Amino acid sequence: MKAFEFEVLIERIGTSHEVLVGQGVLPDQTLTEMYEGRDRLGLDPEPGIELDFWRETRRFETLFVTLIRTTPSTSKYQGELPAPYMPEMTQSDVHAIFGEPMESKGPIKMPVPIGMTGGWDSYPLDPELYPDKKVVFQYTQDMRVKTLVFTLIDKGHR
Repeated sequence: MKAFEFEVLIERIGTSHEVLVGQGVLPDQTLTEMYEGRDRLGLDPEPGIELDFWRETRRFETLFVTLIRTTPSTSKYQGELPAPYMPEMTQSDVHAIFGEPMESKGPIKMPVPIGMTGGWDSYPLDPELYPDKKVVFQYTQDMRVKTLVFTLIDKGHR
């Protein structure tokens, strides 16, 4: 994926799957459920990229970009990222670039196979370019960025 394609995807968070397909932003692929009864549907357009859609409305709500493979079932993203994102970043890098996070959570222990994490930091995106959207940096135990999560600030549901 090219950097400008990322920017288009981030800009279109909040748009329905049908509109994204109609605009040619996404291929006409069936959305899948990770497990039966889940309230989200997913699309994996390439390794390391996952798009989440709210089942009820089929609205695109979250873009996950895996930078570090932390479980056997995950794939690492190998393509381009738009500036200022980099394939290898630490929490110190994130703080130097983005400043003080709007929300933050320290290290937590997750069930196996994930185990101990480094927590996360959340930042609002530029409201002129990406209104009502944020980026969340998820960290490994040694505070390297493992996942970039682009999502709506308020999804309007729980």
